[in-house]
Amino acid sequence: MVLTAQPVTAQRAYDMGFLNKVVPAGDLMEEAMAMAQQIADNAPLAVQTFKELAYRGLNMSNQDISALTYQMYDRLLLTEDSKEGPKAFAEKRKPQWKGR
Repeated sequence: MVLTAQPVTAQRAYDMGFLNKVVPAGDLMEEAMAMAQQIADNAPLAVQTFKELAYRGLNMSNQDISALTYQMYDRLLLTEDSKEGPKAFAEKRKPQWKGR
């Protein structure tokens, strides 16, 4: 795509997996805020961990990123929030994340 210098439509970029969603321009902010809220509703430590993993993994080998993923996942399993998620699901309520 970059090497051919050919323009790519939003729909084509979506079809190729580069975009999560295509929306009309007038709906962009509403959709962006809805996605931001969806992220904000997740466990803060999980969001933080996976953002860190994404950034750190950019310059790592597949073997190293795999090892780091397991290490970070193991760390998440030791948190109070890792127990709150399944408990809230079983009790059919929204989780109360503590960030620890």
